[in-house]
Amino acid sequence: MKLNLNMNVFDAALNRLQELYEQDHTIVVSQSGGKDSTICMELAIMAADAAGKLPINVIHRDEEILFPNTYEYLDRVASRPEVNMHHVCAGQPVVNVFNRNNPYWWIFDETIPRDEWVRQPPEYAYQIEEKNINALVTKDRFPTKEGKDLLACIGLRVQESPNRRMGLFSSKGHITKPNNMGTKYLRPIYDWTDGDVWKAIQDFKWDYNHAYDVMVKHGRSKNKLRIAPLTMTTAGIPDLQLAQKAWPQWFDRVCHRLDGIRTVTQFGKISCQPSRKKGET
Repeated sequence: MKLNLNMNVFDAALNRLQELYEQDHTIVVSQSGGKDSTICMELAIMAADAAGKLPINVIHRDEEILFPNTYEYLDRVASRPEVNMHHVCAGQPVVNVFNRNNPYWWIFDETIPRDEWVRQPPEYAYQIEEKNINALVTKDRFPTKEGKDLLACIGLRVQESPNRRMGLFSSKGHITKPNNMGTKYLRPIYDWTDGDVWKAIQDFKWDYNHAYDVMVKHGRSKNKLRIAPLTMTTAGIPDLQLAQKAWPQWFDRVCHRLDGIRTVTQFGKISCQPSRKKGET
């Protein structure tokens, strides 16, 4: 069942955030470099400014391999005075479904030469021990005032999947119950569409990840634009095939870093050949 709030989605999302800032809760925006987290961040800046709570807290966990332009955009975010940027490196394992013999790789793997990494982390990044993504936003890292909540703001939108819609219904609102670390998840743009996202970026002339422009130039429709790790599911195959054409030098570095990538983009088949294990050079 849909509820008519008698306001547009922009005003509704801004009100959700501003109310929480005015109540002095601690909000941390999870910024992936994608369009939805960009909207959440820009709205949080507006809401925090109105509530006198700037700068806002923003966190990004480095994935090493995301489309070019993504980390350049995150560098620009980190330079903004309205943002207190936490760019963290966890060295977490990531699934590589394109190699059955060695189905995991490690972000910024210290057991291989650093020049084999697809890119280097920025100077302002810092290392954390936690591998679990749910342990990024914790009260140890982001202390809260007594009686106040810690909220991880994420760019979840129910348009993207029925499961997300059901998750919103099960939590009975845009704020979840606290997880086992005491953090609640805040989903201020749950009711936005793709069109709402791009209209806001255009109307307010907000900065964004220009990898999207490259994707559109290469024929990707606006409802299929995504910034996400590329090796976790076979859904990454079209993205890798696009990257091979759009960013050939970057694509070659990814192929050198991870076995199975070139095979799957050329033939659509997952590699069964022996590959380097963690630590082999």
